[in-house]
Amino acid sequence: MSGAAAPGPSRPARLAFGAALIVYAAVAAWLVWRTSVLEPYSDMIDWADRWLRLQTDGDLVQYFWVPHNFHHLVLMLGVMALDVRFVGGQGYLFLAVGVACLAATAAMMARLAARAAGPGLRLLGGGVALAICLMGCHVLDANTVINTTYLHALVFAVAAIVLAGAPGGRPGWRRAGALACAVAAGLGSAAGMAVWPALAFEAWRGRRRVWLLVVLASGAGFAALYMVGEGVGGGLASLGHGGGPAPMKSVLLAINFLGLPWMRGLPPYGGLIGLVFLAAALAALLFRGGVDARPTERTAVALIVLSLGTAALAGLARTGDMAPSLVPMRYSVFLIPLQVGLWVLALPYVRRAWAARPQAAQAATIGLSVFLLAHQGVMALYALRTGDINLRVVADYRRGVRTPAVMTVIYPQFAKALAVSDGLKRRGLYQSELRRDPPPLASGSGT
Repeated sequence: MSGAAAPGPSRPARLAFGAALIVYAAVAAWLVWRTSVLEPYSDMIDWADRWLRLQTDGDLVQYFWVPHNFHHLVLMLGVMALDVRFVGGQGYLFLAVGVACLAATAAMMARLAARAAGPGLRLLGGGVALAICLMGCHVLDANTVINTTYLHALVFAVAAIVLAGAPGGRPGWRRAGALACAVAAGLGSAAGMAVWPALAFEAWRGRRRVWLLVVLASGAGFAALYMVGEGVGGGLASLGHGGGPAPMKSVLLAINFLGLPWMRGLPPYGGLIGLVFLAAALAALLFRGGVDARPTERTAVALIVLSLGTAALAGLARTGDMAPSLVPMRYSVFLIPLQVGLWVLALPYVRRAWAARPQAAQAATIGLSVFLLAHQGVMALYALRTGDINLRVVADYRRGVRTPAVMTVIYPQFAKALAVSDGLKRRGLYQSELRRDPPPLASGSGT
């Protein structure tokens, strides 16, 4: 940052903000244990079925590469194979990798924002970015096996953008690392493919023509490879399969996506929240991140493009699966880059306001500390409720409850679910949770 160093928070404000961050992170860590779901249900039934078939046919291509819907879940299937082989097949490796991905994403985002904040405001800049990453709702993607694929894609996409935009060092090696991470993001989830337009936009805005050509060629080549096998087991044929094209629904779903996680708590205002973020994002793309911009600013703009790309992919892929107002909370991790990116771009204005009115800024820092704790409390309540609902249904299924409502959550194809469950039970795989089962639902009927 240019200009004189901001005075920064006073000792009381710094202590209040630091203590709030510690409590905030402690709540997230507690939620990892309290809301984890390690037993198979939903998509994990398909993944476990692949693993069981691998034991008989030994077909690694079928196991790793045939798409699940339109995703090539190479990283997730690799974690499953390693979890069974080396960790006893109880989901502990899924949990460790999911938490590590969320923690690594938070660390990269906090470091970026701290650098953008500059001397005197590093704690504030990095702390807010850290809080965005560690919201209680995001923990459900780190500790629920079927959601960890999103974080596999996110952490590598963020790493690719951070490496590509980092100053100094050896740019050749950094860009090679960025390309490798971009490939890994796509192997985590198809949503990770949004990293390629983000890298290309950053290169174009920075007028780095050679790097832009490399990104375009690499992205096109990987996209072509990604198409191999699509159409087998669903693939691209599953896109928007709820009935014919529905452009307006796709747009509405993408806008509501941009309002996560808050739009789920305020459904009538979901579209408005999404539009506010969309307007801010488009303004950032138009006016920030140019050739003379600081590296942190260019990285922030690329992160914003990443989130916009995932929103567009969700609008394309999920139209017909759900009403636009019912965008799942689990997708909210893909909005971390957008929210942190906007925060990084706002930091120069925060710095100026701090210099202009330092006393008011001290009070605002304490107020922000209180707000962060209250916000995390609300998100924790949501996570607890969601985790308990899922755990009750999984426990009911393990106890032998086979009502239509339970089977809808576990897996709609009754016979396949039972066959996979029996195969796993015979091998002692994925049969328990980290904590005692919550009380069963009064009706025994699931969610």
